[in-house]
Amino acid sequence: MKPLVCLLVSLSISQTFSLVHAFPLLSFNLLSTRRNVLFQNTLAVISMTTTTSALQNDNDKNSSNIRWGIVGLGDVVQKKSGPPFYKCKGSQLVAVMRRTPGKAKEFAETMVPKENHCVGYESLDELLKNPKLDAVYVSTRPGAHLEICTKVAAAGKACYVEKPVGRCTEETQAIIDIFAKANLPLYTAYISRAYDKTQAVRNLLMAGDDCPIGDRLTKVSYTLIGTGGARDMDGEQLPWRLDAEQSGGGLIMDVGCHVLDRIDYLCGPLMNVKGEAENKHSHKQRVEDFVHLTATIGDTSDRPSANKLVTRKGASVECTWDFASPDQPPCDRLLLEGPKGSLQMVGMSPNAPIEIYDTNGKLVKTLEFEMPEHTAQALIQAVTNDLLAKRENDKKQNNAMEQPD
Repeated sequence: MKPLVCLLVSLSISQTFSLVHAFPLLSFNLLSTRRNVLFQNTLAVISMTTTTSALQNDNDKNSSNIRWGIVGLGDVVQKKSGPPFYKCKGSQLVAVMRRTPGKAKEFAETMVPKENHCVGYESLDELLKNPKLDAVYVSTRPGAHLEICTKVAAAGKACYVEKPVGRCTEETQAIIDIFAKANLPLYTAYISRAYDKTQAVRNLLMAGDDCPIGDRLTKVSYTLIGTGGARDMDGEQLPWRLDAEQSGGGLIMDVGCHVLDRIDYLCGPLMNVKGEAENKHSHKQRVEDFVHLTATIGDTSDRPSANKLVTRKGASVECTWDFASPDQPPCDRLLLEGPKGSLQMVGMSPNAPIEIYDTNGKLVKTLEFEMPEHTAQALIQAVTNDLLAKRENDKKQNNAMEQPD
């Protein structure tokens, strides 16, 4: 096995999906050796002052919008994550930035409704001077995140950054520390925790005696064979997702991190993590194309609503990603097992059904879901709600301080 690059999977973990009090960020640092990769946990917390339940409070809004800017206008912004910034309640897109001459201006004029008064920029520094700006979405490749986030924090803006936050633990921790020191909110774009499908799984795990897997979670397993829907993988040039300088590693960084975040959100923190990574099939690239992980679910008692969910501590976890196998048929399956049955689903799909099985492997029920028009919209709405609530709380605190004794 050739020496492997260090991998980082940066997981933003809001403990209830509603963004409350603390917005932790969990990083898995996969330290390379010639034989295996050790997964080390580091936990850091960025304080939030809101007490809102961000998913539930869509209609309880401040009349003033959160005014967003976007840095980077690649494919992900065109459909998945760009439109929500002018479609979400309480949100307005006032600035976009792309270095290619004329492209940001074209986007602002042709893609964004005129009532947003969106301005296109070719310079990050100029975008950050926009007096209307409240928060910035960083939608660039991970290799640029630290530099951009540093400038966003220096400008006093909240930040919503694409995953993974950084290419390694050190970069991610640096970004966390910068926003913590500035007392500014930092969010990460793990959009799958906001899917209706993910929330349905959470509700099933909170169903008490009616939980289809029983009173406890015993095993979590995930298998992906294929690219997991990663875009732009067929060109003649090496895709940026396979260039460690830009991405931090192979597809585990861009694809695998989503499922790791989902497991953490639904089941609890991964402890006793062990694993290995290697380049099995792709000799023209220097990054790994195969990753195997084992872990156990840790204590979840400190998480809100923990007492409403089935017991999860101690459940075993096993995940395998084989991104370039030439021999095996494609597979994408996430499985949650308990003493009464299991939940099975496609891990990388926002709307593929959840199948409920009994202990004999008989299909009991299938839950169907609609495909969201913009897959990032639910999470962006929650982040916007949280920023609005924080603004309202700040106003109340300031008014209280101004009242005479």
